[in-house]
Amino acid sequence: MITFEINGKEYELKLTYKSIKYLNGQFKGGSYELIGKALQGDFETFPYIVHAGLFHTDENIALKNVEERIENLINNGELSLEDIAIICDKVVTQSFFYKATVEKLMKNNPEMKKSLEQLRG
Repeated sequence: MITFEINGKEYELKLTYKSIKYLNGQFKGGSYELIGKALQGDFETFPYIVHAGLFHTDENIALKNVEERIENLINNGELSLEDIAIICDKVVTQSFFYKATVEKLMKNNPEMKKSLEQLRG
């Protein structure tokens, strides 16, 4: 389970139908582009992943608030690129919805699989 603290509360980040639909709509390449960006730990995609991962809370936390929190964490030295890559991996590529597709992609690309294994430690 991966969590994110915002507005003084700690929330689990998890994907639901609503959040998956939202994320797929953010990228021209849909799910496959999202998977690629999650595997890369893409800095610009990260706020969308966190935002989508909070949908299940029904607290309507705004993307702007997520971006402000991420900015504060980075400015205070509390969030690194490695942290972002790990969170993207756990929330997206290891989620129930995307995991089988990611595993198929890894099977066809040994270099990508090796890189992901190094990230996961």
